[in-house]
Amino acid sequence: MFMSHPSPATLLPVSFLDSGTMSESITDEERVRRLRLELERVPRLLIIRLRSLGDSILALPLVNALHSWRPELEVDLLVEAPYAAVFSRQPAVHETLVLRTRNEPKEAGWSRGRACLEVGKRRYPAVLNLHGGTTSLLFTLASRARIRIGQVKYRHSRIYNALIPSPSSVWHRSDLHTVEDQLTVLRWLDLPIPEKPKGKLILDSQARERVSVRLLASGVRSEYLLIHATATLPSKQWKERNFAELADRLTEKHGLPVIVTSGPRESQMLVNIGQHARNRHRYWSDLGLDELFALIEGSRLFIGNDSGPTHAAAALGKPLVVVWGSSDFQVWRPWETKYEAVRLDFPCMPCPGYECAAFGTPRCIEDIPVEPVMEACDRLLTTYHL
Repeated sequence: MFMSHPSPATLLPVSFLDSGTMSESITDEERVRRLRLELERVPRLLIIRLRSLGDSILALPLVNALHSWRPELEVDLLVEAPYAAVFSRQPAVHETLVLRTRNEPKEAGWSRGRACLEVGKRRYPAVLNLHGGTTSLLFTLASRARIRIGQVKYRHSRIYNALIPSPSSVWHRSDLHTVEDQLTVLRWLDLPIPEKPKGKLILDSQARERVSVRLLASGVRSEYLLIHATATLPSKQWKERNFAELADRLTEKHGLPVIVTSGPRESQMLVNIGQHARNRHRYWSDLGLDELFALIEGSRLFIGNDSGPTHAAAALGKPLVVVWGSSDFQVWRPWETKYEAVRLDFPCMPCPGYECAAFGTPRCIEDIPVEPVMEACDRLLTTYHL
């Protein structure tokens, strides 16, 4: 299906923005100015944001900033099915294009081939790739967009004819959060960025109702505390017995019910936590993403690891306590909410987190005791009132 696409050698270079001949020599500043003028005129923009829940949520400030800049611009998002709920009700998003992942039913979204066809049919004048991997490159090519924006660090960067320089060179500092990284395109083009860029999740009213009914059926008729106990890597995962002890102490001290959640494929962890706990808590592993968002929204306090649901709690403006492991805190810390982070400081931190080269086991997360996490919860429960 891609034989008709131009080969990399024939794709238009960045000088397609030149108003004169292809050989005209222009400065980088002039090139950026002309790209900005082009983007001021395009009626539609496709943003490709593949992969994780956290990355998707942290892209919302960029989407909202684009909408504030040009409310008439139709911004579409190509996302993977597990994270579509992040964008599907956003007023700043014109259309959410959904790609199904492996092992998902056909009704979950498009296959890769179908997504390529659908993206091509829409004839986007401009595409902004926020991912940079091989799959997102495929969709960038399938779009046939005249303006293809990506970062200079991306694989096969020659495919893009508008290359964003390294974020640190654009912001003139290296301590960038992921939100700022994704906003780099606006800063590079000298487009307006809100003083405090935010991205609030917009929830489904039916999911709220389902969660409300379930809470009542479970005997939760007032405030509750929410623990999301799982993470994607062992180096981000606090011990099960620690979560159990924390849940027990929170219930005993504050008299509030505790709900512990996980994804459907992580239910065994909830079983293990329940076996360590002294008190009765509620353990839910069967929530859809919309329902998890609604449950987080209604909680008095959220506690979790460095994970997508933690970023969801931040995007919902919830006070939260995060137990931090191997990842870069400056890059991935909760964004624009009241939070406390409990973390250790080893010379090897941060690290990719796939294995612990320093100790063999991730002491950065496993050595965090319950007491400082409990103290952080106490402070937020005492000082922060909804």
